[in-house]
Amino acid sequence: MRRVLFVLAILIMVVTACAPQAAATEEATSVDEQPTATHIPVDLTPAQRAVMNALMEQLSLSADKIELVSTEAVTWPNGCLGIVRMGVMCTQNEVPGFKIVLEADGKKYEFHTNQDGSIVMLAEGAQDSGAVEEVVIKQLAANLGLKEDDISVVSSTTIEFNDACLDVAMEGIMCAQMVTPGHIIVLEANGVQYEYHTSADGSRVQPATLAMVWKREGGIAGFCDTLTVFRSGEVYTTQCKPQAEGRMDTFANLLSSDQQKQFMDWMAQLGEEKLDASDPKGVADRMVVTLDLFGTGNKQLTKANQQALFEFAQNLYQKLSQ
Repeated sequence: MRRVLFVLAILIMVVTACAPQAAATEEATSVDEQPTATHIPVDLTPAQRAVMNALMEQLSLSADKIELVSTEAVTWPNGCLGIVRMGVMCTQNEVPGFKIVLEADGKKYEFHTNQDGSIVMLAEGAQDSGAVEEVVIKQLAANLGLKEDDISVVSSTTIEFNDACLDVAMEGIMCAQMVTPGHIIVLEANGVQYEYHTSADGSRVQPATLAMVWKREGGIAGFCDTLTVFRSGEVYTTQCKPQAEGRMDTFANLLSSDQQKQFMDWMAQLGEEKLDASDPKGVADRMVVTLDLFGTGNKQLTKANQQALFEFAQNLYQKLSQ
């Protein structure tokens, strides 16, 4: 009997020694909870998780290498979430969302999102006035085919604009009435000055020196078209027809060197003019065509100049619209 009890005791000890230990299970669980390239903390909002994913993919980093710095609720002034770049048109409707700042490897990254994080945009841009000036110089040089070394900074002022359009009103463009920090930068090239308004980080650059505004309204086709030309070479068109979208481009893409020279000559020689080539009042389906010129000269406008200006504006509008 004693021998049987002894054998049973030995068997119990063997079974107990082979049993899995609870501590091993806890240790495995804690290892699985460590952030990895596909494991983002569950306590983040959908928008925060979206920007975290975006930066992880861009930098090929794991989540534990990225720090959430700040999250701010923002109502963006347009469908581009407040980030406007050359060649990109934005719907002019407000979009609730967030401005989220992340940090990785000692560098901060600002993201703009909508509320649920389904739209994420990286606000690439300068963080100081000197870098913003570089952004503006590059844009002017590209627009007019100049060398960056030929452009100088006349002045750079930090300011708070009264609206999301950076205090530059254009026909057909709605502006959210919100205070927007930014800069007014004045450049000079070949004796001509060009004013730009920018956002604080340089992610939005808006020309502010008007050269020409051409409008066409009415007629049998029911036109409602506007062409806005800035002296720095940016060209915008808008239409009020349903489902019509505005367009934006530059002299560099739209005009030959001879056409650019002709336009610059007009601006230097002619002064401010309000021109009207509309049909007489009372005409059925009357077409109203006007042109405001913002030249800096004092040469008298001739009928030939007036006709050439209208032809130039209409051709430029058609070329951009196509």
